[in-house]
Amino acid sequence: MSSWVGLFGTPKNPVQSLAVQAGAVARPRRRQNQFGVLVGHLLYRFFHNELLASDDETKRVMLMGYAVALPGLLVALFLYPAYHAFPPNPYPRPYWPQACDHYFYVMYSFVIMGAATVYEWDLLFPDLLDVFVLSPLPIAKERLFFARVLALVIFLSLVLVGTSILGMIFLPLVAEQHSFFWHIFGHAIAVLMSGAFAAGTFLALQGILLNVVGENIFRRITPVLQGGSMMVLLAILLLEPTFTQSLAALINSGSPAVRWFPPFWFLGVYERIMVGPAALPVFHSLAWMGCLALVVVIALTVLTYPLAYRRRVKQLIEGARAARSGQRISLPVDKVLHATWLRRPQQRAVFHFVSQTILRYQRQRVMVALISGLSLALVLAELVVVRVTPGGIRPALLTGGVRAAIPILIFCTVAGLGSVLSAAADRRGTWLFSTILGRPRAVPLSGARLWITMWAMTLSVAAVLVLHRLSPESLQSNRVLIGQLVVAFGLSLLLPDIFLFHVRTLPFTHLHKSVITDVPLAIVRYFVLFPIMVMIVVGNEPWIEASPRHMVQSVLVFAVAHLLLRDAQVQSVERSVIDTAPDEADEFPQSLGLRDA
Repeated sequence: MSSWVGLFGTPKNPVQSLAVQAGAVARPRRRQNQFGVLVGHLLYRFFHNELLASDDETKRVMLMGYAVALPGLLVALFLYPAYHAFPPNPYPRPYWPQACDHYFYVMYSFVIMGAATVYEWDLLFPDLLDVFVLSPLPIAKERLFFARVLALVIFLSLVLVGTSILGMIFLPLVAEQHSFFWHIFGHAIAVLMSGAFAAGTFLALQGILLNVVGENIFRRITPVLQGGSMMVLLAILLLEPTFTQSLAALINSGSPAVRWFPPFWFLGVYERIMVGPAALPVFHSLAWMGCLALVVVIALTVLTYPLAYRRRVKQLIEGARAARSGQRISLPVDKVLHATWLRRPQQRAVFHFVSQTILRYQRQRVMVALISGLSLALVLAELVVVRVTPGGIRPALLTGGVRAAIPILIFCTVAGLGSVLSAAADRRGTWLFSTILGRPRAVPLSGARLWITMWAMTLSVAAVLVLHRLSPESLQSNRVLIGQLVVAFGLSLLLPDIFLFHVRTLPFTHLHKSVITDVPLAIVRYFVLFPIMVMIVVGNEPWIEASPRHMVQSVLVFAVAHLLLRDAQVQSVERSVIDTAPDEADEFPQSLGLRDA
């Protein structure tokens, strides 16, 4: 019926002559002031930058938002049977299990806000684009500074509220242990304070370092700071089951480690608001420390951020001092590598190209920091257990964790570095590789594989030596040490062959187009094959260590498997045909990649 009315009714936009349109009064456009345009531009850069470079930036931002916000809802739904047992349980959920539920949300907000601040590390202060594009414009310096501050506050507030809102609503709905609105209030205060403290901590840390050490040293130590920060945050997240199993003993132990653990401070705020004066005395002191720490962090951020902002802009305009090359250290190592592994010039070129490029771009630096933090956090979560004794808290190493640490570390290193090398950097100069090398063949492609193998071996051997010193007495024999070294060298050879078997492009030169099969393959790789591989290795380590003959047999198996995979990859590369992407085909050879994208 509505279609017939629309057919015979007055048209919504009738056709008018040019004279009528010229005489019509145009609707005045809303004029946006300069400050609003600046805030919108700077806020846009937080969500659309080099870190999110892909074929669909909006999709990636939305997926990341869903991924980090969904656990708040899922945990609340998972806890429903605990609060409403079937058949109905006449006894309410005990106090300490409720405290464990509250701890998860406080801890999760702390980790997510810290990770978001570290992830956007290079955008918290002005960069070259801001200085050389915005500074010459007729914009007051104070207005530009306050626009960046407001954009930063809006961004962090959106992340904090967006990742906490589902848990803030659904946990009080599920629990029904207190007044609904009072529970929302207490939950919101504790969670928001925890996230604000984490974001403020990393902002204050960056501001202090920029003021103390300067831009040159700060740029060098940035990958280490990002990797260490991610390791701590992910370790806190992965150790959550360990802490919740003994939360009552930890809180009541009186250990200094508990009093100086930030998530426990805001758990104290949570319990102090929910229980009131009847809360345990330890929660009163923890809540007081949390409030004081938040005030101190905010004060440090307010004091150091303007000074660091000014110094950062000044150093970007003047230019950073050229860093001294580390040839004295790298030259002997390069000579050894050239005489053993890197005997062909094409291998050497790709190998050194990866070494010089991987920390040059923001996206690669952040990915390396995430991988290093995740791998170390997974190792710590599998390796360390917290034991509460009358004398305090004592960490201990698990025997199974010592054996599982090496395969976990190697798998994360190989898989992570493979992802970093497959991420595109500046592709405008990729025509040079096509001109010099032609179609990528097995020899230049092996340079990237050897680079990943070298780092996997280096990190795994260092981990074996460190764990041998710290492991229990049952694992400190020389036979165990040799067996773990065999496993470390063998996996460092095989896993790069497996992960890079189908790679047909040089590092940093190809923009991967996401397809619908990427997610299922990633789930199978990381949630099915990864645990199976770790269990197989851990199960066979005692057999390898049983006798020298078993060790020799294991070495032969690893060597034969490596040679077979390498030969199969060489034949596969020689038979394959590389399809050039449409945008790359249009640029070469007419523009040679010299045209701005």
